[in-house]
Amino acid sequence: MPRLSHTFEITAVDEEVVARIVAALHEVARSCRFDGRGWLLTPDEEAWARLEQRADELGLVGREEAGEPRGGAGTPAGDDGSAAAAPETALQLQSGRHLAPRSHYLVAELSPEGVPVDPARDTEKGWSGTGLTITSWDEAGTSSIDFAMPDTVGTNEPPVTWGTVAHDARAGLLTWTVQVRVPGRGTWLRSAGGTLRFDTGAWYTAVAEGGDPPARLHATHALADVRAWLAPTAGPDGRWSVEAVLDVRGRGVLRPLVAAAFWAVTASFRRQDRRATRRGAGEPTTRERLDRAARSWDRIARNAPRIPELLRELARAMAEAGPKR
Repeated sequence: MPRLSHTFEITAVDEEVVARIVAALHEVARSCRFDGRGWLLTPDEEAWARLEQRADELGLVGREEAGEPRGGAGTPAGDDGSAAAAPETALQLQSGRHLAPRSHYLVAELSPEGVPVDPARDTEKGWSGTGLTITSWDEAGTSSIDFAMPDTVGTNEPPVTWGTVAHDARAGLLTWTVQVRVPGRGTWLRSAGGTLRFDTGAWYTAVAEGGDPPARLHATHALADVRAWLAPTAGPDGRWSVEAVLDVRGRGVLRPLVAAAFWAVTASFRRQDRRATRRGAGEPTTRERLDRAARSWDRIARNAPRIPELLRELARAMAEAGPKR
Protein backbone atom coordinates (compact mmCIF):
# COMPACT_ATOMS: atom_id res chain seq x y z
CA MET A 1 0.00 0.00 0.00
CA PRO A 2 1.10 3.64 -0.49
CA ARG A 3 3.76 4.74 1.95
CA LEU A 4 6.15 7.67 2.07
CA SER A 5 9.15 7.97 4.37
CA HIS A 6 11.99 10.38 5.03
CA THR A 7 14.84 10.28 7.53
CA PHE A 8 15.96 13.44 9.31
CA GLU A 9 19.35 13.82 10.99
CA ILE A 10 18.63 16.40 13.68
CA THR A 11 20.13 17.86 16.84
CA ALA A 12 19.16 16.04 20.04
CA VAL A 13 17.52 17.73 23.02
CA ASP A 14 18.24 16.54 26.55
CA GLU A 15 15.26 15.00 28.38
CA GLU A 16 15.84 17.19 31.43
CA VAL A 17 15.63 20.30 29.23
CA VAL A 18 12.26 19.14 27.90
CA ALA A 19 11.01 18.72 31.48
CA ARG A 20 12.12 22.27 32.33
CA ILE A 21 10.36 23.64 29.24
CA VAL A 22 7.11 21.91 30.25
CA ALA A 23 7.40 23.30 33.79
CA ALA A 24 7.98 26.81 32.39
CA LEU A 25 4.92 26.49 30.14
CA HIS A 26 2.85 25.67 33.21
CA GLU A 27 4.26 28.79 34.86
CA VAL A 28 3.12 30.88 31.88
CA ALA A 29 -0.39 29.42 32.15
CA ARG A 30 -0.57 30.18 35.88
CA SER A 31 0.60 33.77 35.30
CA CYS A 32 -2.29 34.73 33.01
CA ARG A 33 -4.53 37.52 34.30
CA PHE A 34 -7.91 38.71 32.99
CA ASP A 35 -9.72 42.03 33.03
CA GLY A 36 -13.22 42.75 34.30
CA ARG A 37 -14.81 41.41 31.10
CA GLY A 38 -12.71 38.27 31.16
CA TRP A 39 -10.26 39.21 28.38
CA LEU A 40 -6.65 38.10 28.80
CA LEU A 41 -4.33 40.92 29.82
CA THR A 42 -1.20 41.02 27.66
CA PRO A 43 2.12 42.86 28.00
CA ASP A 44 2.52 46.22 26.32
CA GLU A 45 4.10 46.56 22.87
CA GLU A 46 7.55 47.31 24.26
CA ALA A 47 7.54 44.12 26.33
CA TRP A 48 6.17 42.10 23.39
CA ALA A 49 8.88 43.45 21.11
CA ARG A 50 11.56 42.42 23.61
CA LEU A 51 10.10 38.92 23.96
CA GLU A 52 9.74 38.51 20.19
CA GLN A 53 13.34 39.56 19.70
CA ARG A 54 14.53 36.93 22.16
CA ALA A 55 12.26 34.29 20.58
CA ASP A 56 13.71 35.14 17.18
CA GLU A 57 17.25 34.75 18.55
CA LEU A 58 16.34 31.26 19.78
CA GLY A 59 14.83 30.29 16.42
CA LEU A 60 11.30 30.01 17.79
CA VAL A 61 9.82 32.53 15.37
CA GLY A 62 11.05 34.61 12.45
CA ARG A 63 10.47 38.35 12.41
CA GLU A 64 8.31 37.93 9.31
CA GLU A 65 6.11 35.56 11.32
CA ALA A 66 6.07 37.58 14.52
CA GLY A 67 5.28 40.81 12.69
CA GLU A 68 6.34 44.27 13.69
CA PRO A 69 4.74 46.34 16.44
CA ARG A 70 1.52 47.99 15.38
CA GLY A 71 2.24 51.07 13.29
CA GLY A 72 5.77 49.85 12.45
CA ALA A 73 7.33 49.11 9.09
CA GLY A 74 5.71 45.68 8.94
CA THR A 75 2.16 46.98 9.39
CA PRO A 76 0.03 46.78 6.24
CA ALA A 77 -1.28 50.01 4.83
CA GLY A 78 -4.97 50.84 4.72
CA ASP A 79 -6.91 52.08 1.69
CA ASP A 80 -6.05 55.67 2.52
CA GLY A 81 -2.34 54.92 2.86
CA SER A 82 -2.36 55.00 6.66
CA ALA A 83 -1.17 52.11 8.79
CA ALA A 84 -3.90 49.47 9.05
CA ALA A 85 -4.05 47.49 12.29
CA ALA A 86 -4.40 43.77 11.67
CA PRO A 87 -7.04 41.74 13.52
CA GLU A 88 -5.74 39.91 16.56
CA THR A 89 -6.69 36.72 18.34
CA ALA A 90 -7.71 37.05 21.99
CA LEU A 91 -8.66 34.75 24.87
CA GLN A 92 -11.65 35.37 27.15
CA LEU A 93 -12.39 33.59 30.41
CA GLN A 94 -16.18 33.28 30.22
CA SER A 95 -16.98 31.26 33.33
CA GLY A 96 -15.24 29.72 36.32
CA ARG A 97 -11.82 30.40 37.81
CA HIS A 98 -8.67 30.37 35.73
CA LEU A 99 -7.36 26.79 35.30
CA ALA A 100 -10.12 25.34 37.50
CA PRO A 101 -12.09 22.33 36.20
CA ARG A 102 -15.22 23.28 34.20
CA SER A 103 -13.86 26.78 33.52
CA HIS A 104 -14.78 27.86 30.00
CA TYR A 105 -12.80 30.10 27.65
CA LEU A 106 -13.37 31.54 24.20
CA VAL A 107 -10.62 32.06 21.62
CA ALA A 108 -11.96 34.80 19.36
CA GLU A 109 -10.80 37.21 16.72
CA LEU A 110 -10.97 40.90 17.61
CA SER A 111 -11.46 43.61 15.04
CA PRO A 112 -8.84 46.41 14.84
CA GLU A 113 -11.15 48.38 17.13
CA GLY A 114 -10.96 45.65 19.78
CA VAL A 115 -14.51 44.37 19.18
CA PRO A 116 -15.09 40.59 18.92
CA VAL A 117 -16.00 39.50 15.40
CA ASP A 118 -19.62 38.38 15.30
CA PRO A 119 -19.65 34.94 13.62
CA ALA A 120 -23.29 35.40 12.62
CA ARG A 121 -22.27 38.35 10.46
CA ASP A 122 -18.91 37.08 9.27
CA THR A 123 -19.49 33.40 8.51
CA GLU A 124 -17.56 33.74 5.27
CA LYS A 125 -14.38 34.05 7.34
CA GLY A 126 -14.53 30.30 7.94
CA TRP A 127 -13.58 30.54 11.63
CA SER A 128 -15.94 31.76 14.30
CA GLY A 129 -14.09 31.23 17.53
CA THR A 130 -13.13 28.16 19.54
CA GLY A 131 -14.47 27.20 22.94
CA LEU A 132 -12.11 25.66 25.51
CA THR A 133 -13.28 23.86 28.64
CA ILE A 134 -10.88 22.61 31.29
CA THR A 135 -11.85 19.12 32.42
CA SER A 136 -8.84 18.64 34.70
CA TRP A 137 -5.72 20.57 35.65
CA ASP A 138 -2.98 18.82 37.60
CA GLU A 139 0.55 19.81 36.61
CA ALA A 140 1.96 16.74 38.39
CA GLY A 141 -0.77 14.46 37.05
CA THR A 142 -3.20 14.83 34.16
CA SER A 143 -4.35 18.08 32.59
CA SER A 144 -7.11 17.91 29.98
CA ILE A 145 -8.89 20.51 27.85
CA ASP A 146 -11.90 19.97 25.60
CA PHE A 147 -12.23 22.20 22.53
CA ALA A 148 -15.06 22.91 20.09
CA MET A 149 -15.24 25.09 16.98
CA PRO A 150 -17.42 27.03 16.77
CA ASP A 151 -17.98 27.52 20.48
CA THR A 152 -21.29 25.80 21.23
CA VAL A 153 -21.67 26.35 24.97
CA GLY A 154 -25.15 27.70 25.65
CA THR A 155 -26.42 26.92 22.13
CA ASN A 156 -28.15 24.01 20.44
CA GLU A 157 -25.83 24.08 17.44
CA PRO A 158 -23.41 21.16 17.06
CA PRO A 159 -19.72 21.98 16.59
CA VAL A 160 -17.93 21.36 13.31
CA THR A 161 -14.67 20.39 15.00
CA TRP A 162 -14.24 19.12 18.53
CA GLY A 163 -11.90 17.03 20.63
CA THR A 164 -9.58 16.87 23.62
CA VAL A 165 -5.96 17.69 24.39
CA ALA A 166 -4.58 15.83 27.42
CA HIS A 167 -1.15 15.75 29.06
CA ASP A 168 -0.24 13.02 31.54
CA ALA A 169 2.82 14.39 33.33
CA ARG A 170 3.61 11.15 35.15
CA ALA A 171 3.65 9.13 31.92
CA GLY A 172 5.07 11.96 29.81
CA LEU A 173 2.24 11.38 27.34
CA LEU A 174 0.53 14.04 25.21
CA THR A 175 -2.69 12.95 23.47
CA TRP A 176 -4.71 15.01 21.01
CA THR A 177 -8.00 13.65 19.67
CA VAL A 178 -10.12 15.50 17.11
CA GLN A 179 -13.39 14.88 15.26
CA VAL A 180 -14.61 16.83 12.22
CA ARG A 181 -18.13 16.78 10.84
CA VAL A 182 -18.86 19.36 8.14
CA PRO A 183 -22.57 20.19 7.81
CA GLY A 184 -24.33 19.14 4.62
CA ARG A 185 -25.45 16.06 2.77
CA GLY A 186 -23.36 12.93 2.74
CA THR A 187 -22.30 12.94 6.39
CA TRP A 188 -20.22 9.80 5.87
CA LEU A 189 -17.99 11.69 3.43
CA ARG A 190 -17.91 14.86 5.54
CA SER A 191 -16.77 13.20 8.76
CA ALA A 192 -13.28 12.30 9.91
CA GLY A 193 -11.39 11.75 13.14
CA GLY A 194 -7.87 11.39 14.37
CA THR A 195 -5.62 10.83 17.37
CA LEU A 196 -2.08 12.07 17.89
CA ARG A 197 0.01 10.51 20.67
CA PHE A 198 3.49 11.65 21.71
CA ASP A 199 5.21 9.73 24.50
CA THR A 200 8.25 11.63 25.78
CA GLY A 201 9.63 8.79 27.87
CA ALA A 202 9.22 6.30 25.03
CA TRP A 203 11.06 8.71 22.73
CA TYR A 204 14.24 8.63 24.80
CA THR A 205 13.88 4.88 25.33
CA ALA A 206 13.61 4.40 21.56
CA VAL A 207 16.74 6.49 21.01
CA ALA A 208 18.71 4.42 23.50
CA GLU A 209 17.24 0.95 23.05
CA GLY A 210 14.83 0.95 20.11
CA GLY A 211 11.17 0.03 20.39
CA ASP A 212 7.79 1.12 19.09
CA PRO A 213 7.52 4.59 17.52
CA PRO A 214 6.82 7.07 20.35
CA ALA A 215 4.98 9.58 18.13
CA ARG A 216 1.94 8.28 16.25
CA LEU A 217 -0.94 9.74 14.28
CA HIS A 218 -4.00 7.73 13.25
CA ALA A 219 -6.73 9.42 11.20
CA THR A 220 -9.85 7.74 9.87
CA HIS A 221 -12.31 8.60 7.11
CA ALA A 222 -14.96 6.63 5.28
CA LEU A 223 -12.56 6.28 2.34
CA ALA A 224 -9.22 5.67 4.03
CA ASP A 225 -7.12 5.11 7.13
CA VAL A 226 -4.06 7.31 7.53
CA ARG A 227 -1.23 6.40 9.86
CA ALA A 228 1.97 8.34 10.45
CA TRP A 229 4.77 7.94 12.94
CA LEU A 230 8.22 9.11 13.98
CA ALA A 231 10.85 6.52 14.90
CA PRO A 232 14.06 7.96 16.45
CA THR A 233 17.38 6.19 16.84
CA ALA A 234 20.80 7.35 17.99
CA GLY A 235 22.57 8.98 15.08
CA PRO A 236 26.18 10.04 14.52
CA ASP A 237 27.85 12.59 16.79
CA GLY A 238 25.06 12.42 19.36
CA ARG A 239 22.39 13.52 16.91
CA TRP A 240 18.99 11.88 16.38
CA SER A 241 18.18 9.94 13.25
CA VAL A 242 14.40 10.23 12.93
CA GLU A 243 12.42 8.29 10.34
CA ALA A 244 9.10 9.93 9.44
CA VAL A 245 6.56 7.61 7.79
CA LEU A 246 3.17 8.30 6.20
CA ASP A 247 1.00 5.26 5.39
CA VAL A 248 -2.35 5.60 3.59
CA ARG A 249 -4.73 2.65 3.16
CA GLY A 250 -8.06 2.67 1.38
CA ARG A 251 -10.99 0.99 3.09
CA GLY A 252 -12.74 -2.03 1.61
CA VAL A 253 -13.39 -1.97 -2.13
CA LEU A 254 -11.98 1.56 -2.27
CA ARG A 255 -8.40 0.43 -1.61
CA PRO A 256 -7.31 0.47 -5.29
CA LEU A 257 -8.91 3.90 -5.84
CA VAL A 258 -7.21 5.42 -2.80
CA ALA A 259 -3.87 3.90 -3.81
CA ALA A 260 -4.17 5.36 -7.32
CA ALA A 261 -5.10 8.79 -5.95
CA PHE A 262 -2.19 8.70 -3.50
CA TRP A 263 0.33 7.86 -6.19
CA ALA A 264 -1.14 10.51 -8.49
CA VAL A 265 -0.57 13.13 -5.80
CA THR A 266 3.01 12.01 -5.15
CA ALA A 267 3.70 11.95 -8.91
CA SER A 268 2.42 15.53 -9.10
CA PHE A 269 4.86 16.56 -6.34
CA ARG A 270 7.71 14.89 -8.21
CA ARG A 271 6.82 16.77 -11.41
CA GLN A 272 6.74 20.06 -9.52
CA ASP A 273 10.15 19.26 -8.02
CA ARG A 274 11.62 18.52 -11.46
CA ARG A 275 10.25 21.82 -12.82
CA ALA A 276 11.64 23.68 -9.80
CA THR A 277 15.05 22.06 -10.35
CA ARG A 278 15.09 23.03 -14.04
CA ARG A 279 14.21 26.64 -13.21
CA GLY A 280 17.05 26.83 -10.71
CA ALA A 281 16.79 29.38 -7.89
CA GLY A 282 13.21 30.18 -6.97
CA GLU A 283 10.56 27.74 -5.79
CA PRO A 284 12.11 25.18 -3.40
CA THR A 285 11.74 21.45 -4.00
CA THR A 286 10.13 19.11 -1.47
CA ARG A 287 13.56 17.91 -0.31
CA GLU A 288 14.72 21.50 0.12
CA ARG A 289 11.65 22.25 2.24
CA LEU A 290 12.40 19.20 4.38
CA ASP A 291 16.02 20.28 4.74
CA ARG A 292 14.88 23.75 5.80
CA ALA A 293 12.58 22.22 8.41
CA ALA A 294 15.49 20.16 9.77
CA ARG A 295 17.72 23.25 9.95
CA SER A 296 14.98 25.18 11.75
CA TRP A 297 14.72 22.37 14.30
CA ASP A 298 18.50 22.33 14.74
CA ARG A 299 18.52 26.02 15.59
CA ILE A 300 15.75 25.56 18.16
CA ALA A 301 17.37 22.43 19.62
CA ARG A 302 20.75 24.14 20.07
CA ASN A 303 19.03 26.94 21.98
CA ALA A 304 16.62 24.68 23.90
CA PRO A 305 18.41 25.13 27.28
CA ARG A 306 17.65 28.88 27.02
CA ILE A 307 13.94 28.45 26.27
CA PRO A 308 12.82 27.97 29.92
CA GLU A 309 14.27 31.36 30.88
CA LEU A 310 12.43 33.01 27.97
CA LEU A 311 9.19 31.37 29.11
CA ARG A 312 9.76 32.52 32.69
CA GLU A 313 10.32 36.04 31.40
CA LEU A 314 7.04 35.74 29.48
CA ALA A 315 5.34 34.53 32.67
CA ARG A 316 6.59 37.58 34.58
CA ALA A 317 5.41 39.89 31.80
CA MET A 318 1.96 38.24 31.78
CA ALA A 319 1.67 38.50 35.58
CA GLU A 320 2.54 42.23 35.45
CA ALA A 321 0.30 43.07 32.48
CA GLY A 322 -2.39 45.67 33.09
CA PRO A 323 -5.38 47.02 31.19
CA LYS A 324 -4.57 48.80 27.93
CA ARG A 325 -4.83 52.57 28.12
